Amino acid sequence: MRYALDGFEGGFKIGGRRITNLRYADDIVLKASSEEELQVLVSRLHGAASMVGMRINGKKTEVMKISDDPTPIKVTVAGVLAETKSFKYLGSLFNSEASCDEEVKSRLAIARQRMGELVPMWKSRTISNRLNARLIKSLVWPIHAARRHGH
Repeated sequence: MRYALDGFEGGFKIGGRRITNLRYADDIVLKASSEEELQVLVSRLHGAASMVGMRINGKKTEVMKISDDPTPIKVTVAGVLAETKSFKYLGSLFNSEASCDEEVKSRLAIARQRMGELVPMWKSRTISNRLNARLIKSLVWPIHAARRHGH
């Protein structure tokens, strides 16, 4: 994958560093600033994968555009890739409006559910208030950490 992107000048600069992709295990999110750039990235990735006997699964691969322009995006690799309005990556929701409202709501709902599941423990007289506070910090806060960090 790394070599497929060598010399690529597109993507976004964040903190002075060019970002073209997010990778974890066999999941890849390609980032481009235009439809043409995205097509170049997908084609490069497809070429690199082909060289080692792999392929991009067109049925599992989707594209998403963050823009006010409603024109559908057309990126191909063995056919036109489907366009999506949102996707989950490593447990976080990305959407075409670049909004985090749904992500925050989801994480808060999960945190409320976890708090509810732990009610018997919160009411226990054998657990000190200090330990309860530590348990909340370790069991509940990580769930809605995205809200605290503005995601």
